Amino acid sequence: MRHDGRREYAVRLQDISEALIADGYTSLDAQAKALGVHRSTAWTIMKAKHKLGRLSLKTTNSMLANPETPPAVRALVEKYLDELRASPRSRRRSAR
Repeated sequence: MRHDGRREYAVRLQDISEALIADGYTSLDAQAKALGVHRSTAWTIMKAKHKLGRLSLKTTNSMLANPETPPAVRALVEKYLDELRASPRSRRRSAR
């Protein structure tokens, strides 16, 4: 956990950004289309500036539902979701 109370995940937004660029998605429009999200959301991911430091479930679902999401990005998103499910905070919510 970071000093500001937010949890750090092994899969970071920057990892998703780097995977997109490595697969040749260099323009914001191409990145948004590849992720299946709006341009503003893609920009936030690419700049790793998300206010929560994490992706919402809606965003990750959009990425996974998009058939154009590159396999490397899809694998990172799935790993990210696995980490979220395994976190203690996630278990507390499901116990309610």
